[in-house]
Amino acid sequence: MRITMVMASAEDGGLEKHVIELSNGLSLDHQVSLIAHLRYRDQVDSKVNFIEMDLSGSRYNPFTKMRLKQKILQSQPDVLHAHASKTAKFLQNMLKNFNFPSVVTMHGLKSNINAYLAFDQIIVVSQRLADEINLPKKVTVIHNGVTLTEQAKPWLRNRKFIAIGRLNEVKGFDVLIEAWKDISHELLIVGDGEEKSKLQQLIDQYQLNDRVKLYGYSDHIHEQINQSEALIISSFREGGPYTLSEALLLKRPVIGTDVGVLPEFIPQQFICAPHDVPALNQLIHDYLSENKIEQKFEMAFSQAQEKLSFNKMIEHTLSLYQRLKS
Repeated sequence: MRITMVMASAEDGGLEKHVIELSNGLSLDHQVSLIAHLRYRDQVDSKVNFIEMDLSGSRYNPFTKMRLKQKILQSQPDVLHAHASKTAKFLQNMLKNFNFPSVVTMHGLKSNINAYLAFDQIIVVSQRLADEINLPKKVTVIHNGVTLTEQAKPWLRNRKFIAIGRLNEVKGFDVLIEAWKDISHELLIVGDGEEKSKLQQLIDQYQLNDRVKLYGYSDHIHEQINQSEALIISSFREGGPYTLSEALLLKRPVIGTDVGVLPEFIPQQFICAPHDVPALNQLIHDYLSENKIEQKFEMAFSQAQEKLSFNKMIEHTLSLYQRLKS
C-alpha cells in the first residue's frame, strides 16, 4: 500500500514524534511518503520517501497549497493521512479533487472541526474526543502507541516521582510545583520550554530546591520512568499523552488531572480536576497513603498492553486504511 503522510508542524513535541514513528513503522511493510519540514529528515527511516516542504507559513497562501497538492499527487497515494488542525486546513478544499481516501488524526479537541469533517475518516487519540465529536461512523479511536527502549524493572516505593513534557503553560507544572509545597519526596520534571525560568522561580519561592528539580530535555525517558515510583500528569488539556503509555507499559502508576485518555486507563481515585492546586495536592497525599497501589493499577497495566503498544497502533491504523480502500 502507498501511504502519504502530511504534517504542517515545525516543532518538537508529541505530535511530531507520533507522525515520525508512525511513518517509520508503516514503512516496514508499505511504501510511505512523508511531506514535512526539512528538520525532520534525519529522524525518518531510510525506507520512507521524505518530501521536504515548509508548511509553517500561512495556510491561506495559494502558492503553498498548489505546491502541496502537486507533491501529494506525485507521491501517488492509495491513502492520504494528515495530522492535526493546520494540515487539515491546508487540505480541506482540495480533498474533493482526489480519487483516493483521506484520513486525518485529531490530537486534541478543537472548537471548530469543519476542516476535519472534509476527510473520509477522523482518527482521535481518546474515547473522550470521540464522545465530544459524536460522529461514530466518521470517527475511529486509535490510541498513541509506543515502543519501549527499556524493559520494565521491578516497581519500588522509592518515593521518587516524575513529570514529563514541554515546559509550557498547558502542562500545568506551575500547579504541580505549588501542590508539592508540603510533599517531602523527590519530584523530577523532565523537559524544556519557555516556562523554565518561571518554574524555577516558583521552586525558589516555595523553597523546594532540595526535592524538586528541572532536569531539562532528556533522551533517556524510559530509564528515568523506570527509576521512578510513579508519573504525575498535571496538564490542563491533553490528547493521548505518550508519557501515559510509556509509564503504564513500564508498569509504573500514573496519577493526575482529568485530561485526554487518563479516565480510560487510570482508576478514578487517582484523577483530579485540572487547574486545581488543592485537588492535586490532595490527590498526591491520597496516593502516598494508599497501601495497595500495585493491585489498584493491575487493570491499567493490562489494558496498556492491549491498547498502547506501538504494534497495536500500527495494526489498528492499517485496519482503518484497508477499510477505506475497500
